[in-house]
Amino acid sequence: MLATWKKINNLTASSGRKGRAMLIGAHESISGGLERSVKRAEEDGCEAMQIFSGSPSKWSMLPVPSDAAGKFWESLAESQVRSILVHGSYLVNPASPDRELWKKSLDAMKAEYSRCRQIAADYLVVHPGSHRGDGLEDGIRRAADLFTRVLEGAGDGPVILLENTAGAGSTLGGSFTELGRIRGLIPFPARIGFCLDTAHAFAGGYDMGTGEGVKKALAGIDDEAGTGPIMAFHINDSARALGSGIDRHARIGEGLMGMDGFKTLLGLVEFRGCPAILETQPLPVPRGRYKDQVDILKGLRMESGRK
Repeated sequence: MLATWKKINNLTASSGRKGRAMLIGAHESISGGLERSVKRAEEDGCEAMQIFSGSPSKWSMLPVPSDAAGKFWESLAESQVRSILVHGSYLVNPASPDRELWKKSLDAMKAEYSRCRQIAADYLVVHPGSHRGDGLEDGIRRAADLFTRVLEGAGDGPVILLENTAGAGSTLGGSFTELGRIRGLIPFPARIGFCLDTAHAFAGGYDMGTGEGVKKALAGIDDEAGTGPIMAFHINDSARALGSGIDRHARIGEGLMGMDGFKTLLGLVEFRGCPAILETQPLPVPRGRYKDQVDILKGLRMESGRK
């Protein structure tokens, strides 16, 4: 069934740029079983989706049972979902100066990567972590070392995507220069990319709120680290001002970013086929909790000239 799903969707981690437009989706709950997340994605009209492979607030993660993986694949084969992202645990800190916490984070990331392989995820999205005041250079080195060890001997699997952050405090990833430096130290460049979170970028000083702002921001990112490694997006509005350094997502059109930037981003040909995932507040309804937001993005994509 795994091979069937991959064949149907013509997906591999290296073919994410195929297609005529970005793939719009949302972060879906796995409550009730992995396969339930696919049903929720279908109800929301998703073309891609992001999930947690287990509880993001627990260190211990068991392998995915084969029957659960099978049900997940069956659901995918019958759906319109064409790309799967897994978001990593909130507990891990790849840049931690605490050796015990760093080793615990490494073990957790290895287990997460294995779970991603079991469910045939295309991407594993991770935060680069915090150096906790120990210094940027050492934090970058530790983060790169952790991701290198995760990938060493892991075999084929998802591309690890480093997500940009709002840049508060000692957190890494507030600039794509920092993400690019981490990636540059990892000897597996084809297996490490970036996930651009629009709200984090806006809070970090990249003006994603207008069409011209998006183009300028992406040109700046290209100078810093290259836009080629950007393989996925978290499409979120921001509840806080440009350059605030504060990570607060808002529903599309209800934050401070405006709609023109999203429309421009969704129409960029260089990112066709990339998943664009909502992480905004869902509606308090039993079905179609993200459908209104997905429909807004699909409308903006249509206005941009992409279908």
